[in-house]
Amino acid sequence: MSAMAALGLRTFGRGGIHPDPNKHPTSWRPIEPLPEPPEVRLPLLQHIGAPAVPLVKKGDRVRRGEKIAAAEDSGAPIHATLSGKVKPIEKHPHPTLAVAPAIVIARTDDAEGELEFPEDPDWRSCPNDQALARIREAGIVGLGGAAFPTWRKLTLAPGTEIDILVVNGAECEPYLTADFRVMVEHAREAVEGGLIMARIVSAARVLFGVEADKPRAIQALQNALVDHPRSIPAHVVPCEARYPQGAERQLVTAVTGRVVPPRALPSAVGVLVQNVATAVAVHDAVRFRRPLLDRVVTVTGPGVRTPRNVRVPIGTLLGEVLAFCGGLSDDANRIVAGGPMMGRTLPRLDVPITKGMNGLVVLEGRGPFEDGYGPCIRCGRCLEACPLGLEPDQVSVRVEAGRALETERYGTLECYECGCCTYVCPAGRPLVQFMQVAKSALRRAEAVKA
Repeated sequence: MSAMAALGLRTFGRGGIHPDPNKHPTSWRPIEPLPEPPEVRLPLLQHIGAPAVPLVKKGDRVRRGEKIAAAEDSGAPIHATLSGKVKPIEKHPHPTLAVAPAIVIARTDDAEGELEFPEDPDWRSCPNDQALARIREAGIVGLGGAAFPTWRKLTLAPGTEIDILVVNGAECEPYLTADFRVMVEHAREAVEGGLIMARIVSAARVLFGVEADKPRAIQALQNALVDHPRSIPAHVVPCEARYPQGAERQLVTAVTGRVVPPRALPSAVGVLVQNVATAVAVHDAVRFRRPLLDRVVTVTGPGVRTPRNVRVPIGTLLGEVLAFCGGLSDDANRIVAGGPMMGRTLPRLDVPITKGMNGLVVLEGRGPFEDGYGPCIRCGRCLEACPLGLEPDQVSVRVEAGRALETERYGTLECYECGCCTYVCPAGRPLVQFMQVAKSALRRAEAVKA
């Protein structure tokens, strides 16, 4: 048992690591608004599900807040995050898809301001179906990185019952402090949004899971709960600072004591998890009918000159955001979207901030695996670190031997690629990448059988 667990802090069962948090460069910095960019590029696919369908064409003039692409089936609509003129709708660089269709809006001198979103005086008594419709219309997706449409997550499958809504404020990824600043500066809205979602799914209580190394966030949420008249019990649950505490399965175990079965969702044990920034967006959608137009992004790392937490209009190009943060150092050599454990390295600066992008970490020095890696030495450290009890070592050696289809019994399809195994490997092996290769091979084999 770790020292923090011995002090009574909640945590998950096995595995996990304690990387250097590296949060001090931005944890003290308030959220700053990015000046209006000259243009935004809004990919039609920046959520899990079908791409949105354009409602505008080249030459149309739009106002910030106007819906410009409709949700197709299970997707999410997209709204103009800048007032201006629509350019040709064509393929542009995308942070995960290489290139993808996007609506580009260029700022013009005669552009009108943002649409007005007046408060609904009866928002607290808004019927559940109307609240869900407002969330859907607002284009909200999971802002912790998964980008799953929030309305879909709140629309429970027949027979599913939720009794606990968990609001995820763990933010366990190194460097990132966007959620921390949201909790400190918008605790009341986070509480309101959590309670709205709990009412929609008929949850009996709301639990805010926050790592104990964020005392200001914990205090802010507790103060907001004390001041809030509520019919649903809600509590803040301090958790051990331990990666990957913010992963859904681990956080559910930490704050509720329930264990999510392998390859199952938290709803299998009566729990629904939503990110704290998502909760704030839900509050804005139900109270003001305000769509998701901006998101808070941590811009940090040794390769950026002025680390900041920035409120960025969705669709702003990375280059604009980094320029606002003083630009790159002379030794900067890679930019990671998200945190360094689970983030994705971006190859260029002309890609946009999308709804699910919560951080830009700029790193210096040689990248991982540039100097190669060694053979597996059977030390077992990856087995000890894996929070799911998988066997990354067995997967890696079979992938190297061209036997990826033999890896399912070692947990390949359960892996959510947290990176703990790679972090602890003394041979510097890319164990997560081996998992990805094996997972792709297994899924292709399943598709062929189907």
